[in-house]
Amino acid sequence: MQPGSKYFAAGAVLATLGLLAVAHFDHEGRAWELQQRHLEVTARALGFAQLMEEVREDEAGEGLAQRFAEALPSSVRSVDEALIVKKARLLAHSDPERGGTRLSRDSVADKGLYDVGVALAGDVKKNVEERERSPELGAKNAFPEIEPKPAKQQLVAGKLVLAVPVKDGLRYRGAARVVGGKIEVRRIFPLRIALIGLACVVLFLLLGGRLKGTAQVLVGSVLMATMVLGQAFAYQDWSRSARRAHAESLAQTYGELSQAGLLHLAPNAEARAELVPQLLVRPTGIAAKDLVAIETASVAAQHEGATRIDAQAAAVFVPNSFLNASGGSKGLTLWAIAFAILGIAIFLLGAFGQLGRAGMSLWDHRSAYKYMSPALVGMLVLVFVPVLYGIALGFQKRAYNEYNFVGLDNFVKILSDTEFSDPQGFYFTLGVTLLWTVSNVVLHVSIGLFFALLLNDTLLKAKGIFRVLLIVPWAVPNYITALVWKGMFHKQFGAINLALQGLGFEPIAWFQSFWTSFFTNLATNTWLGFPFMMVVSLGALQSIPGDLYEAAIVDGATRWQRFKKITVPLLMPALVPAVMVGTVWTFNMFNIIYLVSGGAPDGATEILITDAFKWAFERDRYGYAAAYSTVIFVILILLTTLTNRITGATKGAFE
Repeated sequence: MQPGSKYFAAGAVLATLGLLAVAHFDHEGRAWELQQRHLEVTARALGFAQLMEEVREDEAGEGLAQRFAEALPSSVRSVDEALIVKKARLLAHSDPERGGTRLSRDSVADKGLYDVGVALAGDVKKNVEERERSPELGAKNAFPEIEPKPAKQQLVAGKLVLAVPVKDGLRYRGAARVVGGKIEVRRIFPLRIALIGLACVVLFLLLGGRLKGTAQVLVGSVLMATMVLGQAFAYQDWSRSARRAHAESLAQTYGELSQAGLLHLAPNAEARAELVPQLLVRPTGIAAKDLVAIETASVAAQHEGATRIDAQAAAVFVPNSFLNASGGSKGLTLWAIAFAILGIAIFLLGAFGQLGRAGMSLWDHRSAYKYMSPALVGMLVLVFVPVLYGIALGFQKRAYNEYNFVGLDNFVKILSDTEFSDPQGFYFTLGVTLLWTVSNVVLHVSIGLFFALLLNDTLLKAKGIFRVLLIVPWAVPNYITALVWKGMFHKQFGAINLALQGLGFEPIAWFQSFWTSFFTNLATNTWLGFPFMMVVSLGALQSIPGDLYEAAIVDGATRWQRFKKITVPLLMPALVPAVMVGTVWTFNMFNIIYLVSGGAPDGATEILITDAFKWAFERDRYGYAAAYSTVIFVILILLTTLTNRITGATKGAFE
């Protein structure tokens, strides 16, 4: 087997296994979603039974919720317990002996039930208050219920415990809780994905022996991309079949609820019209789309796609959320592109010998990598995984605690914002960030080098005392320094304005104009940053041999000539990497901007990192903020690479 064929097979196998893994997690995620929806619909139906019991005046309405709760474990699969609790009283329970009783003061389980009811009651009240403060939320009817996860759902001994509030409009009537086990869903193995991968490997093995060099690389790359494209289409067909299986399971849930007496909860068309919205409520505030109506069999027969449940009732069931194949196509496209790039990269690196050399290097230095492995694992978990997660988050949009894949939309919106004079715009903030970075680094290097030259002078006495004093600004935590300087710039009580008034000047409102506010940030960060450059410069100065200066003095060189021809060139190997590090630090100096000026006035002094923070935690756009951070990451990589290439600061470091 030629080396190219071996690496093509490795790339194809990894790409295929990657898509199979995505299919597995897709199935597991939808199975978990189905189990949640199964118990959620059951809990909503039980809550509706309680509401109907309170409003119905006929004999059938008496004990309606209790009868329905008793029927659930025997009629609905995987439901072990169902109950409604309000304050310290069980309004209904699947165990007939507990229905209508009070919670036990000595029972830990009953204490948990009481806590769930109190938590959900508080959330309903909070929801009402939020609607009153924001009328547009009530008009849209899309505000989430704000159900806390510990109260809404939790796994206990392998069982899913799910609770939802029972509400009459916006009034809290109790909490419906259902406990159930795992639902078994028909699993379909994506065989076509594996077969397409195997067929492409065999085809390349047959062709690879007849091709060499560039032709082999070109054919292998095209075949790899074609393989992943075919697997993507096969994945969509498999996903459609898997969604259909999930839809059938959810349809079965509605059927089992009907057998438990779901239709009897709503004896007329008006009540059934109220039942469907109750079953479709989701904690996110966005209604589900998996049910159209619940009608008698004769009426339901008039609906296209109605699913008959029994002789007396039928659910008109439209499984949009599961059968809509386009629902996951965007996410699939992203994964397909990622695995295609991975497979082609492995093939090309292997074909050009890079993987072989890397493998030999790993083997030759295996002892060193063993010692490095704890640090590498820590870097992987604490640095690389969060970075990759943040990059992936940039391709999504968050709405009501749910993330949807939006492709490059966030990046396009960021980079296409051409309002250059708008302080909220990306390019205005980028300009401020570059001005902030350049001005800070220039001041840090200039002041730091000046003090380093003074401390390196042999005529200076008490160097140790001066060295300690000049390092103090760097030693104090920067957030403490930031708050101190912010207080110094206070218009009424700040030390700087008091000093100006003592000299006969008017006090300055430092944070009401761009340049004065920018100056406050610049002064604070200069105070913090110059000691680092001073320490680096001083260390480099002390490493320069004194013989060079003595020889230059003998040759008649002036002080400026000695500085220009000896000091500066010999400082560069130490100073350039320090400048690169300082540039990155200053570019992302969050604390100073956030704590001193806070972006005042009107966000004009924000830099990219503080703006990204506000997009996430003040404007609640996490996907946009993640894309913003990714753009910052790319800018820093380009800036560092360009600086390194121009200066050659790390030349020879990796040889």
